[in-house]
Amino acid sequence: MQNKGFDQIFPVDDKGVPLLDMTTNLEDLWKGMEAQVDAGRTKSIGLSNFNQKQIKRILDSCRIPPANLQVELYIYLQQKELVSFCKQNGVTVCAYSPLGSPGQKAFYEKLGESTEWLLTPLEDPVIKEIAKKYNKQPSQVLLRYMIEYGVATIPKSTNPTRIKENFDVFDFELTKEESEKIRALDRGEDGRMFDGKNSRGIFKLLSKHPESAFPK
Repeated sequence: MQNKGFDQIFPVDDKGVPLLDMTTNLEDLWKGMEAQVDAGRTKSIGLSNFNQKQIKRILDSCRIPPANLQVELYIYLQQKELVSFCKQNGVTVCAYSPLGSPGQKAFYEKLGESTEWLLTPLEDPVIKEIAKKYNKQPSQVLLRYMIEYGVATIPKSTNPTRIKENFDVFDFELTKEESEKIRALDRGEDGRMFDGKNSRGIFKLLSKHPESAFPK
């Protein structure tokens, strides 16, 4: 975003469109992040929504390497090459929307927009079959797979029961066959819901930025 001062964190033009800084320099921004560590304002710094090339640029120029990468990651968008690259370079990975962001349906319905393009991993037959076997919820199977995949997960919920369920994923393990079935559900870029071909809102706008990480 363009810098309009602390009182305008998300500045917009006269039509309400967010004002993007089209001259963003990722390396310079990272140097600013490193300065926060030096000043004692934070202990760890990381990245979000970066692709492999962008991460490499930071690794090649940094003094303090990124501790973590946060990206959209779930069964239909497993980003295997990106996860592997991060692990090889000591960058932990955190998956946002590990359940496929089911809340988007209600959001777009309120806007009167079609939701046919939304993917629903919680309803996937493979996931439901495994959940039934372990007497678990589909959400718990999705989270268990991500954990065994070697990434952190940050599922979003305001429902106390579901929040508790999200923690209750350490009393079962997926078999090799089950993991392979889930791994085969990966749709690559067609599985992306944020910053992809079906993206909406701010993510649609960000796709026009020269540093857009996932233009496909």
